[in-house]
Amino acid sequence: MQLAVSAKPETPLQPYVVSADYAPGTLIKQQTLELPIYHSPEQKLYELEIAGFRVEDADPETALRQAVPVLKALVNLARLPTYVFIARRSRQVYPIYSIGDDVLATTPGGPVFRHVELAKVREYLNEYLHLTGVLGRPGASDKLHVRGVDAKTLGLIRPTCYFKKRITGQTDFWAPVFANEQELYTFAASKRHAVALSEPNALMGLHALVAKALIKDKRLFHEHDLRVDRMFAEPWEIWKKDLTAVNEPIVLGDVSLNVYQYGPTWLAVEKRRDRDELRPSLFLGENLYDLTARVTADFKRRGLIAE
Repeated sequence: MQLAVSAKPETPLQPYVVSADYAPGTLIKQQTLELPIYHSPEQKLYELEIAGFRVEDADPETALRQAVPVLKALVNLARLPTYVFIARRSRQVYPIYSIGDDVLATTPGGPVFRHVELAKVREYLNEYLHLTGVLGRPGASDKLHVRGVDAKTLGLIRPTCYFKKRITGQTDFWAPVFANEQELYTFAASKRHAVALSEPNALMGLHALVAKALIKDKRLFHEHDLRVDRMFAEPWEIWKKDLTAVNEPIVLGDVSLNVYQYGPTWLAVEKRRDRDELRPSLFLGENLYDLTARVTADFKRRGLIAE
């Protein structure tokens, strides 16, 4: 691995950029990475964040030397990770790699978890980390959060939302959806799927692409089984401008869900609390009856209403 440092005096909080060249024998498409070195004047430290792993030192050259083994260790089966899981409290980082049809999670000196579904890999890793005490008591004592890994900077990307299928008796599907300045994208069915943000309602366009790929792969029976989960409020306000509001909410118990139409598709919006914010999640259906049935089935599965 070859490293070169470029100074950026015009950005004092990011005074250097490290160019890292991986060996040609890897499967890394972005052969030359550009990793920013940040400077914290208060702490008098230089920092690099490499796919969630942080190295820091008062001397930038020392920080750079510390980064080399991290960069080398990050390569697994000639690849860099597509995602990482981060334990919310302990801040431990677990790289996730895309290997053909499968995704693979590694643990330091421990087992490797591999499955075609990212949701199952998260489930296996979560169980293992609870058993080993990393996540505390089994249950809701701690959580794994997923972040994307930028292919050029190895910085972390927070998902805009998730595509999710969770139906009793079927294998879960769960994929984080990311946005950059040009497009909305996700990884599903062994492929990166993307829609330009300039397209009309990029979210529903990407949903259609992923649903079609999963149906072809026999991992989804119907496009409406694939939900849009936990959006941020700001993109939701943008995307819902393309929807037509229906003046007939779905009311189940104490919960009322606003209903919209997007072409022939009906949508119900559930706002679920995530820490200190409400994040909209979408149910999809062919008509109001089908939509209500899907919401009801999910609420029963989650124990929100009685069977």
